[in-house]
Amino acid sequence: MVCPSHSETSSISPLPHYPGMSIPSYVILIFCFLVHNPQQLMVDVRSLQENQEGIVTRTQELWKIRMSMKNMNDALMAQGPSSQVMPAQVEAVQKLQETTEQQLYNDAQVHMHSRKSVYDNTVKILGLCSATLATIVEELTDWRYLQYKARGGGPPPGPLDTVQKWCEALADILWTCRRQVQQLQHQKSQVPIVPEDDPELGKLSDMCRQLLFELIAKSFIVERQPQQVVKTQTRFGSSVRMLAGCKLSLHLTHIEVQAHIIPTQQARGLLAEPNFAQLPTNRSDIKNPIKVMEYNRSTEVFGADFTSMILPRRPPIRRAGAHADLSVAEEKFCMVFTAKCSLGNGDMEIPVMAISCPLVVIVHATQSVAAEATMFWDSAFTDPSTLTQRDAVEWREMAAAVHLYFNKNCERGLDDGQLKCLFSKAFPAQDYNEQAVFSINKLHRESMDNRKFTFWSWIYSAADLIKKHALNMWAKGLIEGFLTREQAEEKLRTLQAQDTFLIRFSESTEGAVTVAYSEYQQENGQRVLDHLMPSTSHDLAIMGLANRIKGFAFLKVLYPNTPKDSAFSSFYTAAEITTDGEGLYLPTVLNVKRGRRENSSSGAPSCNGSVTTMTAESNPSTPGSMSAICTGDVAHSPSIASTLLPSPGAPASSQSSAAGAGVGTSGGLTLPVSVAGIFDATALGMLPPLSEQVMSSLPSADPMHLSGQFDHQFPSGGLDEFVDSWANRA
Repeated sequence: MVCPSHSETSSISPLPHYPGMSIPSYVILIFCFLVHNPQQLMVDVRSLQENQEGIVTRTQELWKIRMSMKNMNDALMAQGPSSQVMPAQVEAVQKLQETTEQQLYNDAQVHMHSRKSVYDNTVKILGLCSATLATIVEELTDWRYLQYKARGGGPPPGPLDTVQKWCEALADILWTCRRQVQQLQHQKSQVPIVPEDDPELGKLSDMCRQLLFELIAKSFIVERQPQQVVKTQTRFGSSVRMLAGCKLSLHLTHIEVQAHIIPTQQARGLLAEPNFAQLPTNRSDIKNPIKVMEYNRSTEVFGADFTSMILPRRPPIRRAGAHADLSVAEEKFCMVFTAKCSLGNGDMEIPVMAISCPLVVIVHATQSVAAEATMFWDSAFTDPSTLTQRDAVEWREMAAAVHLYFNKNCERGLDDGQLKCLFSKAFPAQDYNEQAVFSINKLHRESMDNRKFTFWSWIYSAADLIKKHALNMWAKGLIEGFLTREQAEEKLRTLQAQDTFLIRFSESTEGAVTVAYSEYQQENGQRVLDHLMPSTSHDLAIMGLANRIKGFAFLKVLYPNTPKDSAFSSFYTAAEITTDGEGLYLPTVLNVKRGRRENSSSGAPSCNGSVTTMTAESNPSTPGSMSAICTGDVAHSPSIASTLLPSPGAPASSQSSAAGAGVGTSGGLTLPVSVAGIFDATALGMLPPLSEQVMSSLPSADPMHLSGQFDHQFPSGGLDEFVDSWANRA
């Protein structure tokens, strides 16, 4: 059959298809032909059966005529001329015999011609089935490719319902052809008319068997992939699906699916040549590795859903050979699902196998960032059909992969400006070049220039911060993202508007955002460009990004020209109030304040960072005590007590250093901006009650602000008395 060109079939409406599924028009015609012809084949085979029954009847009649003719001839020979058998009778019977023989011969010729025609049609049908199967396999290969790339942010594959209908229809056609071939073989055994050109029905039977085998094997797929990073002793899941099982009544049989885990290098060999003998037989590698396939009547899905697989604490496969130098976070594995399907009451046993996308097995959460880097590179730069990975790619490919990663995880990708910023960090000594070679070593094995973290750690922690604390703001474009300090200042410098700011990822601190701003100083009429101290994920958990922006009055216009409240008002939250739940303390409210650089000139408001503070009043229920909450932007710091005061008995040098670190002696009590905690000095028994002189210096009505500095001042000697009193008690 010659397949029609696309121009000849342009008026034919294609069958429904999922996004990405493109069935050629001529395949549609082939399929329509296939759907009709097996039914016609059944009619032809039944007609052959009727013809054969007629041949059998006519053969019996000829046998009777021949027996009658033999008896007549025997009587003539035995009795001679006195025989009662008349020559006319013998002649009539002989003529009837010749006529019957001719009719039988003609019927046999017609029957053989019909059988040959049925054989030819069956060969044609099976050939078209083979072409249709090749198209279905190609579509499933494309579907698996999309599924593989979707893990890195690519477009997801469409539903499998349409492909399943094609698989089921093809399975029905092949099964019908197989039964008709078996019927032809049975007819041949009943009437063994074997001319020289009689078709070899055994070859047709083998062809049907092979196509059924391939269809069932190819339609067994991993529908839901296991997670990319699996931690030992933690549940994970996956699911497999059989697309061609229902029409073959496989859903009425008991099929167990077993899960295995193997290194990717072994999985490559199985993809090239499936060999069930290569699979591990030790079931202790995975807990709950067996699941029975079930049929869901509402969704018409026949599959097995693994929901509680667990890997043991030890690595499931020992690393050896060329992969011995790989760390735990770099070694990739694949899940392999196997089962045995039985067709025709055990007449056909078909083993099936489905291999998952690679995954990384870790034993501790600290390995997750490196493992995510391995899977990011795998999903972007591995060929799904062979599981071969490239170790170096051009920057344009890397930029596209990073864009897709942010688009998937943060609901917005990266623009050209951000990608060029990333290039400048990956290649600090080069001009922008899309053909620059970016290797997997540069991704997560080598630290960035003048930094203690890797390229992957920087972009991964930025995406993680966005997901946890600023997803909607990022999606709306309120955060600029990856910009260098110089690029941010250049953007702000080009604007005539004053008090403009933008939010970008910090270059020096991984997983942090900073605010670059332009402020007009009325004192000297100058325009100042500066940057707030980066806020990490820990800081944003204490006070959200929108509330921080709201607290800084000097931040007025979001770059390029959006008023701050118009941009962030929908993200403002109510004041974050902290209470003890028992009514013993007054509630405290978070607010922010801008500090100064230690080396800034007097009067210059140059900012070194945002300071998260709390406002509190003295506790009336406990006279002589004070309660406060202090919190800030740096996570690692001494405790409040050890920073506020030196330890009892500490040497003078230690005390002087403590004073320099935060305890002033000229009336200003400086607390570190990194402190995060709650203390009641008297209740904890750490400090003695304050003297009347010190207590009289504390305002009774106005709140006390604990930030970079106390807003009130201790009177002369007040702090010294406070320190001496505590030291003497100790």
